[in-house]
Amino acid sequence: MRARLARCTAAAIALLLTGSADVRPEGWSNRSYYVAMPDGTRIALSLWFPGGKPPSSPTPVVLVQTRYGRAGMIRYGKPWVEAGYVVAAVDTRGSTASFGPRDGEITADEIRDMDALIAHLARQPWSNGQVIAAGVSYMADTADIATSRPAPALKAAIVREVDFDAYLHLFAPGGVENSYMLNAWGGATRELDLGRDGRGGPLDCRARVEDCPKLYPQLQPVDDDRDFAQLRSALNGRRRWGPEDYVEAEYRDDPGRNGHRLFDLSPAAQLAGIRRQAKPAQIWGSWMDAGTAEAALARFRSAPGVPMELWITANDHNHRTFADPFFPDRTDPVPSIDAQFEANRAFADRARAGQRPKRLIHYYVLGTGAMRTTASWPPAGAVTTRLMLGAGGRLAAKPQVAGVDTHRVDFAATTGKQTRWSTNFGTSPRYPDRRAEDRRLAVYDGAPMTRDMELAGTPVLSVELASDSRDPALFAYLEDVAPDGRVTYLTEGQLRLIHRKPADPKSLPYDQGPAPHSFRRADALPVVPSQTMTVRFALSPVAAKIARGHRIRLALGGHDADTFKRYPATGEVTFRIARGGRDPSRIELPMRVWKD
Repeated sequence: MRARLARCTAAAIALLLTGSADVRPEGWSNRSYYVAMPDGTRIALSLWFPGGKPPSSPTPVVLVQTRYGRAGMIRYGKPWVEAGYVVAAVDTRGSTASFGPRDGEITADEIRDMDALIAHLARQPWSNGQVIAAGVSYMADTADIATSRPAPALKAAIVREVDFDAYLHLFAPGGVENSYMLNAWGGATRELDLGRDGRGGPLDCRARVEDCPKLYPQLQPVDDDRDFAQLRSALNGRRRWGPEDYVEAEYRDDPGRNGHRLFDLSPAAQLAGIRRQAKPAQIWGSWMDAGTAEAALARFRSAPGVPMELWITANDHNHRTFADPFFPDRTDPVPSIDAQFEANRAFADRARAGQRPKRLIHYYVLGTGAMRTTASWPPAGAVTTRLMLGAGGRLAAKPQVAGVDTHRVDFAATTGKQTRWSTNFGTSPRYPDRRAEDRRLAVYDGAPMTRDMELAGTPVLSVELASDSRDPALFAYLEDVAPDGRVTYLTEGQLRLIHRKPADPKSLPYDQGPAPHSFRRADALPVVPSQTMTVRFALSPVAAKIARGHRIRLALGGHDADTFKRYPATGEVTFRIARGGRDPSRIELPMRVWKD
């Protein structure tokens, strides 16, 4: 079916470009051309107009800056066109149909391009001079960074699933390399930028002109490029970074072999401009999507003077599929797709009217199917509950007798192939009952809840730990255990233990929340085998209802086989987990009584 559709699309494009027909493939823009940047680099721009023609009256613009092929952006842009906006999508510098090298992602040159693009759109004869930056994932990062720029025409940004700190919230959470994302995503996007099939097929636009139309919507030529000559010129000889450039970039301040740090492509690297410009922003994240919930909350904390509205769901990366582990059979997103767009549109309309949004957090509560709203995080009334590791795999609120638990790391342990880390690359999260997988981990259970409780905030783990490895990682999972024994995933955290040195919050590039670490090379601490060390770090934030009779479970391990790099690369690892004593190992949970 896919092959037949590709042949039909390619034939339609060929007829369209030769002038033999006016049949446009789905998603083909109403107008497309190159825009020259101040340094002469040409950027491919596509426009979709309400009704298919340039508006006769001044109209606002939604700008999407993508590196995945601008033709595909109409999937997100169509509702905006139907709402009366012009949608503009660009292939960012050095990606797909635009000219220039691609030595890194969201480089300084690409950021400067934003100024020229926004100004270009604002002065078009059909434009009312108002631009809204919008997008999901990479496009969210570019939209967020646009708010740091001195661009008067930019009125607001709709930022859906942002990587506020690309190092910490995506590629190396806790300093643990997310090998799946770095290698799979980095490899696939390199194929896109070199004019080849990002799905691993044989198509190659640089090598064979007849392959070019078959790569739509990944590649769309501009309107006057009927023979694909300009498109192929943009592709030929292009420099492009690869995942191998970051093999030795283990710390947040390490540049890759390409000269770029992962942190540099992050909105957090532009925090000073975000604060200074104070553009209204609607920020979306999900408890079930990599570090996007923490990314949204980190932006909220780090820019207290910037008007912003947060929406944190339990959906997948595109907010099209529901992923609450308590409801494994439900797939319709919460809020619905229509309700999401209505929230986007209403926010954009208010921002264009000059209305300053209230700083609010709309968040979903796992296990309930419901959204709540708060002005602060954690929500008012949440109190830190300390549960200490005890003998017999217990979590207890009272001091425990000192002792040690020995755990041999099972390097086959996994959270699966459908997780918060897979959804960035198109596979929606699905967390099954974890009772079998927990047999591979060191498990500690709390007492049954005597009333319904809400866990809402950022859990923090403190462990006194010794290891026989010089380079271990610690993984922590917070889970709900039902009376019938079902174990439901809530959240997780991980830390490569050389990063365990506590950081002075004032020394960090943004507010990282509780128990921060710098992840700088100079702050690394060697792990001395068999020597007890204090390990304290935050898990990913979460909101969940813990029902009466259910238990909180903490499960500890040393690897997640389907996602992360192994530490150490070879050999066995044993943990000695101390409990009790003067500074007991514990999990700290922000809790409050559940109120319907």
